[in-house]
Amino acid sequence: MPAVSVIVPNYNHARFLRKRIGSILDQSYQDFEVILVDGCPTDNSHDIIVAYADDSRVRIEFNAKNSGDRFKQWNKDVRLAKGKYVWIAESDDYADQCHLERLVAVLERDSAIAFAYCRSCADTEDGQVMKDSWILTWKSWTVSGGKLIISVTETKSAATTS
Repeated sequence: MPAVSVIVPNYNHARFLRKRIGSILDQSYQDFEVILVDGCPTDNSHDIIVAYADDSRVRIEFNAKNSGDRFKQWNKDVRLAKGKYVWIAESDDYADQCHLERLVAVLERDSAIAFAYCRSCADTEDGQVMKDSWILTWKSWTVSGGKLIISVTETKSAATTS
Protein backbone atom coordinates (compact mmCIF):
# COMPACT_ATOMS: atom_id res chain seq x y z
CA MET A 1 0.00 0.00 0.00
CA PRO A 2 1.41 3.42 -0.89
CA ALA A 3 1.72 6.03 1.86
CA VAL A 4 0.06 8.69 -0.31
CA SER A 5 -2.61 8.56 -2.98
CA VAL A 6 -2.25 11.56 -5.26
CA ILE A 7 -5.52 12.28 -7.05
CA VAL A 8 -5.40 14.50 -10.13
CA PRO A 9 -8.95 15.37 -11.22
CA ASN A 10 -8.91 16.94 -14.66
CA TYR A 11 -11.33 18.78 -16.87
CA ASN A 12 -9.95 20.79 -19.81
CA HIS A 13 -6.50 21.47 -18.35
CA ALA A 14 -4.41 19.97 -21.15
CA ARG A 15 -2.11 23.00 -21.20
CA PHE A 16 -1.16 22.40 -17.54
CA LEU A 17 -1.22 18.59 -17.28
CA ARG A 18 2.36 17.71 -18.24
CA LYS A 19 3.79 20.21 -15.74
CA ARG A 20 1.35 19.05 -13.03
CA ILE A 21 1.99 15.35 -13.51
CA GLY A 22 5.74 15.92 -13.81
CA SER A 23 5.77 17.85 -10.53
CA ILE A 24 4.18 14.83 -8.84
CA LEU A 25 6.30 12.10 -10.41
CA ASP A 26 9.49 14.06 -9.60
CA GLN A 27 8.74 14.37 -5.87
CA SER A 28 11.66 13.71 -3.50
CA TYR A 29 9.27 11.50 -1.48
CA GLN A 30 8.37 8.58 -3.73
CA ASP A 31 5.99 6.35 -1.71
CA PHE A 32 2.84 7.25 -3.63
CA GLU A 33 0.34 6.23 -6.26
CA VAL A 34 -1.11 8.69 -8.77
CA ILE A 35 -4.75 8.49 -9.81
CA LEU A 36 -5.35 10.52 -12.97
CA VAL A 37 -9.07 11.22 -13.30
CA ASP A 38 -10.41 12.07 -16.74
CA GLY A 39 -13.56 14.21 -16.36
CA CYS A 40 -14.69 13.94 -19.98
CA PRO A 41 -12.75 16.99 -21.18
CA THR A 42 -13.33 18.63 -24.54
CA ASP A 43 -9.64 19.46 -25.07
CA ASN A 44 -6.80 16.96 -25.66
CA SER A 45 -6.36 16.13 -21.96
CA HIS A 46 -7.35 12.52 -22.61
CA ASP A 47 -4.36 12.01 -24.94
CA ILE A 48 -1.97 13.46 -22.36
CA ILE A 49 -3.40 11.33 -19.55
CA VAL A 50 -3.17 8.04 -21.45
CA ALA A 51 0.50 8.76 -22.21
CA TYR A 52 1.19 7.96 -18.52
CA ALA A 53 -0.55 4.56 -18.61
CA ASP A 54 2.74 2.62 -18.65
CA ASP A 55 4.06 4.23 -15.45
CA SER A 56 3.57 1.69 -12.63
CA ARG A 57 2.80 4.51 -10.16
CA VAL A 58 -0.14 5.74 -12.24
CA ARG A 59 -3.75 4.56 -12.43
CA ILE A 60 -6.19 6.18 -14.83
CA GLU A 61 -9.90 6.54 -14.11
CA PHE A 62 -12.27 7.59 -16.87
CA ASN A 63 -15.62 9.12 -16.01
CA ALA A 64 -18.55 8.23 -18.24
CA LYS A 65 -19.74 11.83 -17.89
CA ASN A 66 -18.55 15.00 -16.21
CA SER A 67 -19.99 15.37 -12.71
CA GLY A 68 -20.19 19.16 -12.97
CA ASP A 69 -19.24 19.47 -9.29
CA ARG A 70 -15.58 19.38 -8.27
CA PHE A 71 -16.32 18.57 -4.63
CA LYS A 72 -18.63 15.67 -5.50
CA GLN A 73 -15.85 14.43 -7.81
CA TRP A 74 -13.23 14.74 -5.04
CA ASN A 75 -15.35 12.58 -2.71
CA LYS A 76 -15.74 9.97 -5.45
CA ASP A 77 -12.01 10.03 -6.18
CA VAL A 78 -10.98 9.70 -2.53
CA ARG A 79 -12.82 6.40 -2.39
CA LEU A 80 -10.43 5.08 -5.08
CA ALA A 81 -7.39 5.87 -2.96
CA LYS A 82 -5.29 3.07 -1.45
CA GLY A 83 -2.86 5.29 0.45
CA LYS A 84 -2.81 6.18 4.12
CA TYR A 85 -2.90 9.86 3.09
CA VAL A 86 -4.64 11.59 0.18
CA TRP A 87 -3.40 14.60 -1.79
CA ILE A 88 -5.93 16.12 -4.18
CA ALA A 89 -3.60 17.70 -6.72
CA GLU A 90 -5.65 19.93 -8.98
CA SER A 91 -4.68 19.50 -12.62
CA ASP A 92 -3.92 23.17 -13.24
CA ASP A 93 -1.41 23.43 -10.38
CA TYR A 94 2.11 22.17 -9.79
CA ALA A 95 4.15 21.48 -6.67
CA ASP A 96 7.58 22.04 -5.24
CA GLN A 97 9.74 18.90 -5.44
CA CYS A 98 9.74 18.55 -1.62
CA HIS A 99 5.98 19.02 -1.18
CA LEU A 100 5.17 15.45 -0.14
CA GLU A 101 8.36 15.02 1.86
CA ARG A 102 7.47 18.00 4.05
CA LEU A 103 3.77 17.26 4.52
CA VAL A 104 4.17 13.53 5.15
CA ALA A 105 6.83 14.30 7.78
CA VAL A 106 4.30 16.50 9.62
CA LEU A 107 1.63 13.80 9.46
CA GLU A 108 3.98 11.03 10.57
CA ARG A 109 5.36 13.04 13.49
CA ASP A 110 2.04 12.98 15.38
CA SER A 111 -0.74 10.42 14.90
CA ALA A 112 -3.29 12.95 16.21
CA ILE A 113 -2.77 15.06 13.08
CA ALA A 114 -5.31 14.06 10.43
CA PHE A 115 -4.92 16.89 7.96
CA ALA A 116 -1.95 18.86 6.61
CA TYR A 117 -1.95 21.64 4.06
CA CYS A 118 0.41 24.20 2.67
CA ARG A 119 0.22 27.70 1.31
CA SER A 120 -0.36 27.82 -2.40
CA CYS A 121 -0.06 30.49 -5.04
CA ALA A 122 -1.36 30.70 -8.57
CA ASP A 123 0.63 31.66 -11.64
CA THR A 124 -0.45 34.05 -14.33
CA GLU A 125 -0.28 32.99 -17.98
CA ASP A 126 3.23 34.48 -18.22
CA GLY A 127 4.54 32.64 -15.13
CA GLN A 128 4.26 35.42 -12.53
CA VAL A 129 3.28 34.17 -9.07
CA MET A 130 -0.01 35.58 -7.78
CA LYS A 131 0.15 35.72 -3.97
CA ASP A 132 -2.88 34.43 -2.07
CA SER A 133 -4.96 34.04 -5.19
CA TRP A 134 -7.31 31.33 -3.86
CA ILE A 135 -8.67 30.73 -0.40
CA LEU A 136 -10.32 27.46 0.55
CA THR A 137 -12.80 27.67 3.40
CA TRP A 138 -13.36 24.37 5.17
CA LYS A 139 -17.07 23.84 5.81
CA SER A 140 -16.91 20.38 7.37
CA TRP A 141 -15.00 17.14 7.43
CA THR A 142 -15.81 13.55 8.23
CA VAL A 143 -13.90 10.28 8.23
CA SER A 144 -15.28 7.51 6.02
CA GLY A 145 -13.56 4.15 5.71
CA GLY A 146 -10.45 5.57 7.39
CA LYS A 147 -10.18 8.40 4.85
CA LEU A 148 -10.77 12.08 5.52
CA ILE A 149 -13.65 13.51 3.47
CA ILE A 150 -13.65 17.31 3.33
CA SER A 151 -16.39 19.68 2.24
CA VAL A 152 -15.03 23.02 1.06
CA THR A 153 -16.08 26.25 -0.57
CA GLU A 154 -13.82 28.16 -2.91
CA THR A 155 -13.45 31.93 -2.87
CA LYS A 156 -11.26 34.04 -5.11
CA SER A 157 -9.47 36.82 -3.31
CA ALA A 158 -7.95 39.97 -4.70
CA ALA A 159 -4.68 38.82 -6.26
CA THR A 160 -1.57 40.87 -6.60
CA THR A 161 1.52 39.92 -8.51
CA SER A 162 5.02 40.27 -7.17
